[in-house]
Amino acid sequence: MPLTTWEQQWRQWRGHGSIEADLTPYQQVAEAVDRLGASLRNVSDARLQDAAAVLRERAMSGTPLDDLLPESFALTRKVAHRVLGMRPYMVQIMAGVALYRGKLVEMQTGEGKTLAAVLPAVLRALTGRGVHVLTFNDYLARRDAAWMGPVYEALGLQVGAVQEGMSPAARRAAYAADITYATAKEAGFDFLRAGLARDPHDLVQRPFHYAIIDEADSILIDEARVPLVIAGTRETSEADPYRIAEVVEGLAEGENWERDEHGRNVQLTDKGIDRVETALACGNLHADPNALLLAEVNQALHARALLHRDVDYIVRDGSIALVDTFTGRVVADRRWPDGLQAALEAKEGLAIQPGGHILGSITLQHFLAQYPMLAGMTATAQPAATELSDHYGLRVVPIPPNRPCIRKDLPDFIFTHRAAKEQALIKAITQAHAQGQPVLVGTSSVEESEHLAAILEEAGISCRVLNAKNDEAESDIIAEAGALGAITISTNMAGRGTDIRLGGADEAERERVVALGGLYVIGTNRHESRRIDNQLRGRAGRQGDPGMSRFFVSLEDPLMVRFGIDSLIPAKLRLARQEAPLEHSVIRREVERLQRIVEGQNQEIRTTLARYSALVEKQRATLYAWREAVLTGAVEVDLFATQAPECYAALRERVGVEKLEAVERAVMLHHIDTAWAEHLAYVAEVREGIHLVGLGGMDPLNEFHKQVAAAFSGLHQEIEDRTLETLMALEITDEGLLDPALRGPSSTWTYLVNDRALTELQQMLFGHGSSAFSAGAALMTWPILLAWALWRRLAKRED
Repeated sequence: MPLTTWEQQWRQWRGHGSIEADLTPYQQVAEAVDRLGASLRNVSDARLQDAAAVLRERAMSGTPLDDLLPESFALTRKVAHRVLGMRPYMVQIMAGVALYRGKLVEMQTGEGKTLAAVLPAVLRALTGRGVHVLTFNDYLARRDAAWMGPVYEALGLQVGAVQEGMSPAARRAAYAADITYATAKEAGFDFLRAGLARDPHDLVQRPFHYAIIDEADSILIDEARVPLVIAGTRETSEADPYRIAEVVEGLAEGENWERDEHGRNVQLTDKGIDRVETALACGNLHADPNALLLAEVNQALHARALLHRDVDYIVRDGSIALVDTFTGRVVADRRWPDGLQAALEAKEGLAIQPGGHILGSITLQHFLAQYPMLAGMTATAQPAATELSDHYGLRVVPIPPNRPCIRKDLPDFIFTHRAAKEQALIKAITQAHAQGQPVLVGTSSVEESEHLAAILEEAGISCRVLNAKNDEAESDIIAEAGALGAITISTNMAGRGTDIRLGGADEAERERVVALGGLYVIGTNRHESRRIDNQLRGRAGRQGDPGMSRFFVSLEDPLMVRFGIDSLIPAKLRLARQEAPLEHSVIRREVERLQRIVEGQNQEIRTTLARYSALVEKQRATLYAWREAVLTGAVEVDLFATQAPECYAALRERVGVEKLEAVERAVMLHHIDTAWAEHLAYVAEVREGIHLVGLGGMDPLNEFHKQVAAAFSGLHQEIEDRTLETLMALEITDEGLLDPALRGPSSTWTYLVNDRALTELQQMLFGHGSSAFSAGAALMTWPILLAWALWRRLAKRED
């Protein structure tokens, strides 16, 4: 019998849904650990090490880890107290139990997630199969491995850290440790590199076992749309991107090009096309010979109109560095696709970096599915609990703080226009600073942080700025953000990983700051996700400290304009500009509703991406399993012997069986890699235009699956045919394989690409999944769709 809505809500509240409300089982285990700990009070360090060795022997001999949990946790707790001076609280033990059981733990900022993770990491590592702690950035991986390392080492366990730029040998050693700290993307890139290895000795990772994901909502939700890519170099276009950028820079908005109503897309007008054709002397820009040129002109226009320096990217050390919209940090090795990166480099007058063709790709969601067991921890999980449960099978366990949170989260100040908001912001900062109260201001971009800092400097108020241009100074700046009279302006705070201590890093002025009300956190914008807002708020009020937070919002903020706040507010409430904040409850409610709408749209994008990528991921897993068997010799490659026995016999007599088998494996691996790269290119092409089938009443998702499945069905046979053809024509000498092209790519590079399953136009016209499209709408919009599809296909011809 189907459940009523009320029954579903009741079950979720009782812990049968995506959130576990009943913490009694975790409390009971924590109490058992606490009782055992009393017996270790006066035990020597040597005895503790002996006890750890015995635990490991029992785990390796097959004793269930559940049976070892109380003893292991109690021992780890004692060792942490001895070597670090940090004794996990009861709530940290509860969190450790939940992590061990594969849950997603929600712990407030400053509650000690890093130490809590050590408890399950030690227990899971006792089996010798390795534990990965996946962090948000390299700094946190390096810091946490060094910080918690003495605990692991005192228990006889090895700890390693993977960092960007490490050699394969260093990576292999780090992954061989019992506990390995790494970013999720670095671990994912190493997984992709394994799919291109031509020798088993090139593999750096061992089979996955168990992973704990730090800042889990940021990695599992915010980064879920960003596929990891490994690419090989290719030749660049013959067109001059600098000349194209110069021509586009001379075009006038409104006359030569126009934006859509939400500012998400841009296109040339008829006058703009005429002007480009004249300036480039190319004739008809839409003629077939100009297909590549048309694509590059559109990319240059996109780079000029929609991508902004110090907002979407910065220029550092002579190159483009993309800024992560969720964290405000520079993201290493992230690029825009389809020639847009080159257009941006031309716009800024920088050297054009070589493009690449994709050799392998995987989303973080599918990469993390390689682990037999996952767990996670974050301060902001509950708003995304359903999505985390549906996509990853992770149920959220909210752990209460060790001390009650007394932070005051004040209602938003909402203004009619940005100038009024900015004036109020400066006034609030100035007043708090005059009293000596430390202020942390969270901004949405590098540009905004520097603009605000400049205004304060003009007013004679000094501040420190943390953004993508100086993120290497992050820990020092954040550590002093709670000092008396400090003003810190930072881009978004997700994944910062550093506590703000009242009174400064040494807490010298703690009592004075406490008396002033603690840290005052100010948000200058609402974010697309309430979780990001809550992460900023969570910087105040750690461990029972006082604190306060408030967001300043204007109806002219980019988020409000982009998603149409004017259409949500009733006409009678749309007031003329005023300097005072708006107090009407309806306006406040609609601002909050807009944020929920945006969250829903972003969740639908992630869900749709998962639908489209699920089949391709199954195909990747199937092909990579075969490839691994070929690489390791688990399957016999005997095409030459069975299909061309006479030729095989002659070569065997001349070069020997072992060398001939090595050549045959190398050739097959080459064709597996080539065929998969071609398949990925085909998948991308199909996905770009598949929603046009909605005009005929067909389900785009089903049609996508049909075409991609059909293309993959013959891939195995095609690889074998190509392998045999190559072997028959190949020159094989006593030295083995001579053709360098068959030995693997000479160089590869990894990056992340901002990718969506649907473009904005596709979402607007067709919706998602199997949504229908009316005949009337089809008749009205098919010319737009046809033009859009033609442009996308032309843009793709560069590849």
